[in-house]
Amino acid sequence: MDAIAINKLISRLGRTYAELISEGLISRDSLMPLLDTTENEEWVQFPVEGVELWFAKKNMIFEKVLLTLIQRDENDHVYKGGLPSPFVSQMNQFSVRSELGMPYKSIGPSKLPGSGSKKSGGWDAYRLHQETHPGVRVGFSYNAEMMVETLTFALCGGE
Repeated sequence: MDAIAINKLISRLGRTYAELISEGLISRDSLMPLLDTTENEEWVQFPVEGVELWFAKKNMIFEKVLLTLIQRDENDHVYKGGLPSPFVSQMNQFSVRSELGMPYKSIGPSKLPGSGSKKSGGWDAYRLHQETHPGVRVGFSYNAEMMVETLTFALCGGE
């Protein structure tokens, strides 16, 4: 997967699973429940290592592209492909804010529940340009060193 493929997926947020298959953007690989509970509301596909495609269970709408840039635990796979401009595989909060300005939503560092003393660096969210990506936001989750762990493109919903 490369930057062009990621950009195509971002531009298709809000479409259905069937539409993405018919356009040839994803394969008919199996979808897995996000959670192993009856309350699960999302299905996820893992097309390549480090990439997650999230779909709403109720209507199969494509809601999110999540890219893992830094391994958080031994089970994580890191995305090694290209990213759409201006994103790069190694970013920190300073470089993100220098490029994009102040986020419209942000949460600072916090202790991760159930992890002992492990901390997260928080996250920032930005709305993408509404002419090219209407109703889509990009989110950056940071590790304790304020490096971007995950880069997420998602529908804004009712925000």
